[in-house]
Amino acid sequence: MKFLVCIFLIACSTLSFADRVQDLAHAIARAEGFYRVGTIPQRLHNPGDLRVVRGYRYPGQVGTDRRGYAIFRNDRAGFAALTHQLDKIVAGDSAHYTVNMTVKELGQKYAESGVWARTVSRILGVEQGAYLWEVLDVPPRLCLTSPPLDAILFTGAIA
Repeated sequence: MKFLVCIFLIACSTLSFADRVQDLAHAIARAEGFYRVGTIPQRLHNPGDLRVVRGYRYPGQVGTDRRGYAIFRNDRAGFAALTHQLDKIVAGDSAHYTVNMTVKELGQKYAESGVWARTVSRILGVEQGAYLWEVLDVPPRLCLTSPPLDAILFTGAIA
């Protein structure tokens, strides 16, 4: 019986995490204009307004437009690529983003716009200062750093 309860709790927590990633993906899509007819994200099936990165092909990507935006086979493929990017952030595999960023910091880097962060935070029902780890209900990433070399040499401390 305890085994079944554990499986149930793990399944519920996984569903919660997946739901939160999907909620964030849809909030990003709305902020990017995906749900408005005729916008670049809508025409390219690219809800995250993802740009192509040299040497990398998003899952489901079928091309690139002249402005450097990824073109996806369909909306489902575009959402899968956006979700994949969000999963990389959660796993700590993103070179540019971390769950330790706030929604506002994410917006400044991702969209270079304060409006973007306000839109995403309003849709999610959180403050712009909310950390992504809070929004996604995942643990924050621990950043272990060593002390500066001169601190070790002059104090003899290794902290």
